[in-house]
Amino acid sequence: MGDSNDNGTARRRSTRILLRIPLLINMLREASEPGWERVETVIVSKHGGMVRARETYQVGDALEIHIREKGRSARAKVVWTSSRMTPQGVELGFEILDDEAFWEITFPPDRWTKREQPPEGNP
Repeated sequence: MGDSNDNGTARRRSTRILLRIPLLINMLREASEPGWERVETVIVSKHGGMVRARETYQVGDALEIHIREKGRSARAKVVWTSSRMTPQGVELGFEILDDEAFWEITFPPDRWTKREQPPEGNP
């Protein structure tokens, strides 16, 4: 859920916000019935989010995510999982693959955007 800057340190692609959105998630499998799991987001960004899941997912797993109240779906990819189990499950970070406007939210401007641009009047 992040890129690297010129120093090689991680940088987020978009601002994260704390927001609970009820989702259904399902690992995309070729030959089995869907196993939808009810989860809620903990954090969302323009490019993905984090949930706590009871099922086991691995980095790289393809997911289908579905907003329960809106009927919107998108494909996603697991990009991070925690090694710690909480009472709500394992933390799971995912990247949305096919719909940047999936959340239907206007995100605040990125904090680093202004710092990376030269001041007005300077090339």
